[in-house]
Amino acid sequence: MTVLRAADHRRMPWANGGGVTSEIAVSPEDADMHAFDWRVSMADIAHSGPFSSLPGVDRILLLIEGEGMSLTIDGASVEVTSDEPVTFRGESVVEGWLDEGPTRDLNLMTRRGRCRGDMYLATDPIVNVELLADATQLVVVVAGEWAVAGESFSIGDCVIVDEPLVLNGNGRLAVVTVTPE
Repeated sequence: MTVLRAADHRRMPWANGGGVTSEIAVSPEDADMHAFDWRVSMADIAHSGPFSSLPGVDRILLLIEGEGMSLTIDGASVEVTSDEPVTFRGESVVEGWLDEGPTRDLNLMTRRGRCRGDMYLATDPIVNVELLADATQLVVVVAGEWAVAGESFSIGDCVIVDEPLVLNGNGRLAVVTVTPE
């Protein structure tokens, strides 16, 4: 089991310079914003404003802290909640509007033509994650405390799935799957 602890995540500026993100995992390892195949990160959003333009990248965003956010994606309004991830293309014109103060979100970015991604939220006290052939799977703690194989995990900690896992705890987990195209 590969464990990526929140304290060890690399912090880096957003592509548009409007904030900072904590990079949880990226492939290939140490790839920059122009060379990654996929990337999982957490962003703290302190104020409303434009999202970075990332042509050729598909994005999935999940609100994990805060009272909510509204997005305008190519002119269409979308409410972002902690219940359901929102997907959009990186080249879309996206503005974010904070409902009631700062938020934190989990992001999955996949380079179109190289791979595709999926993310779902797990909230049961026991979560089984099966190993999928030809896929990279990550489990990120987004709320609460969790344990697997005798190790404890807190918000921002991540496990890269290399064998079937059974996680026990309370709160919320984001299960991320990346498959090659």
